[in-house]
Amino acid sequence: SDSDSISTVSSEKENSKPTGVGGGGSSEEEVVLRHPTAGRSPSTDTSSYRSEAGESMIEDSTLKNVNRQRQSRQAIATKNGRTKEENESIALRKKTRKRTRKFMIDGVVMTTTTSKVIYGDDEEGNIMTSGHLARKQELRELKLLQKIEQKQFQELGIKANNARIEQERKFEAERSQLVRTYDNDVDTLNRHQKQQVERTEAQHEVELKSSSKRIRADQEKELRSFRDSLKIELKLLKQEVDLLPKDVRKEALRSRKEHLESDQAEREKAFLERLHQNHESSMKRLSEEHRAHVALLERQFLQKKHQMLRAREAALWELEERHLHERHQLAKRQLKDIFFLQRHQMLLRHEKELEQVRRQNCHREEELIKRQAIERRAMPKRIRQEMKARELMFRESLRISTTNLPESHQDEKERLRKFQMCERRRYEAERKRADQKHKKQLEELQAATEAHAKELEQMQNEKRKMLMEHETLKLKAQEEEYQKELKDWKNNLKPRKQVTYFNFGYLDGRHPYSYKKAET
Repeated sequence: SDSDSISTVSSEKENSKPTGVGGGGSSEEEVVLRHPTAGRSPSTDTSSYRSEAGESMIEDSTLKNVNRQRQSRQAIATKNGRTKEENESIALRKKTRKRTRKFMIDGVVMTTTTSKVIYGDDEEGNIMTSGHLARKQELRELKLLQKIEQKQFQELGIKANNARIEQERKFEAERSQLVRTYDNDVDTLNRHQKQQVERTEAQHEVELKSSSKRIRADQEKELRSFRDSLKIELKLLKQEVDLLPKDVRKEALRSRKEHLESDQAEREKAFLERLHQNHESSMKRLSEEHRAHVALLERQFLQKKHQMLRAREAALWELEERHLHERHQLAKRQLKDIFFLQRHQMLLRHEKELEQVRRQNCHREEELIKRQAIERRAMPKRIRQEMKARELMFRESLRISTTNLPESHQDEKERLRKFQMCERRRYEAERKRADQKHKKQLEELQAATEAHAKELEQMQNEKRKMLMEHETLKLKAQEEEYQKELKDWKNNLKPRKQVTYFNFGYLDGRHPYSYKKAET
């Protein structure tokens, strides 16, 4: 056995807090061995052994401080899954960009300086800025999506406004065409009435002239016949007088002739008056018949005019009701288009959110797998170092414990073999625990990401359901508003009908109430 001075230090690393989801630390033991100088001779003296042990304790305390500092540096270096050399290389590639701006406020020159740390276009720099760049890219995508949504809403609003303007133009054209058609019909009826009345008047004048001429001719014949009868009476009177004696014949003829002439004159006068009365009565009868015929024509034309006006008002009312319905249908269709666009945009936004969440979850899983791969790669080296250090420590402890005890070489080998087997089992168990821990971390991360995705999908489903309920309420409110507007229009229709009937009463020269009573 040798009498070398051996200093052993065992230190246990503290469990570091996990970084992110998969960060976790493990308890490790590190053994540091210090051999004495080669020029020292071995000695079995107890005093020299104690002095060497004291020196070993002093050196152990110094080594503990050094090991603590080294372990803290290694913990910081491996905190993000990188070694000390990798962090140093990143620090060397790190650059600081400064920007200085000078501006003047109220005559005072102000200076501001902004600093920004940037990295080179290498893999480590991309690792450092990947999260920030990914978030910026997501924000850019959401902003672009928002701009597209705003543009779509603006286009839909312009389209809806143009549709309303075009509909109002169409309604105005239909109303103007309807009013113009009925006005033309009424004007045509008035012209036809005027022409027919003029023709009737002209025909009446012709009939009056022909009737008067015919009556005059008949009366002339009657007058000639009457005068011929008077001449015959005078001739008969002369014949009667000729039968009288000659001496009284002259006086009798004179007196009887005077009496007959006066009587005939009165009779002729009465006959002429009767003829004139007959002529006047005939002319009056013809005029009355003409007036009755003209009045009948005017009544017929007035009835036709009233029918046209009623038809025009009914067509206008029907047109107004149809316009109300079409306005309601257009507003309903535009409201449905708005909600369809909102649903479409919501689906796109939800797909974008799910895509971003899946990308984030995939990135987190990749980062966890990378950290676990780094830990798995570093584990064999650490285990080998620890196994080597513990084996050396065990060998030295065997040597120290068996310095004064006679033991066979076979016993030492057997104890060493058992120790090595225990160490292999121990570190195999540690490797399995590390694998289980990595598997559990990955499962927990996958469960968390899946729960997050499900929660997001549930929220999106609730949003879609709320949007559909809001659409249903809006459509119901719009339908109620249309029904109220239609009811008000129908209530205002009755006074308009009364005004129309009132105007009809004045058109035919009758009192409005009597006209309405007659219409009833």
